[in-house]
Amino acid sequence: MAGNARLLLIDTCGETAGLALCEGDKVLFSADLADRRASAEILPSLRHLLARAGWRLLDLHVIGVVRGPGSFTGVRTGLSFAKGLCESTGLRLAAVSRLESLSDAAVRATVGTPSPCLPALAALDAGRSQVYVRDIASGREWLTAVGDLQSQCRNGQAVAVAEQRLAERLPGCAVLLHSLHAGDALHAVLRRLQEGGNDVECDANYLRREADLYHTPAEPFRMGPAKAF
Repeated sequence: MAGNARLLLIDTCGETAGLALCEGDKVLFSADLADRRASAEILPSLRHLLARAGWRLLDLHVIGVVRGPGSFTGVRTGLSFAKGLCESTGLRLAAVSRLESLSDAAVRATVGTPSPCLPALAALDAGRSQVYVRDIASGREWLTAVGDLQSQCRNGQAVAVAEQRLAERLPGCAVLLHSLHAGDALHAVLRRLQEGGNDVECDANYLRREADLYHTPAEPFRMGPAKAF
């Protein structure tokens, strides 16, 4: 993809929902959305960011969206907005995992620092004493108990987390805490686009599904069709 490609990034899945406008591999402008008001603020915030950049919507080349893990409402808000924009403009769409965004952010935060402790795992709170985990090297993602993650970390594996409450549940572990924002998804979106195709991996990944698809922690994620549309 050209180095001057213009991207809109959307992340409404976690504690800090927001938007970011990027050019190439640089985040130019970003905005966080008020807690529990993402659906009401997302369009005015986009208009404000476009005005700051001096762009029109059709000046964009790509829309990137974080597809979860996250709550039904959060995931639905971001994916619905992204799909609506793409349907109306014909822009390309790439959807990425929030765990991949966290992995990228954690690695960038540690590379180049004195004696960096590179995280091997990234984790997000899934509620019910469970966590979503990503093996940063392989990209494998799964759901497991907090206690199992704690055991892995105590064996010497550092873990990146996005929530303070999860960091507090991992005593004795090497934890890197990074609050996620929309711009953290940039490099994952660029990678996805380099793999080719539109609507890349656009299935939603909700925290909970009716059939409890993540019943067995040892199994990797099994993405079903998105139910947000």
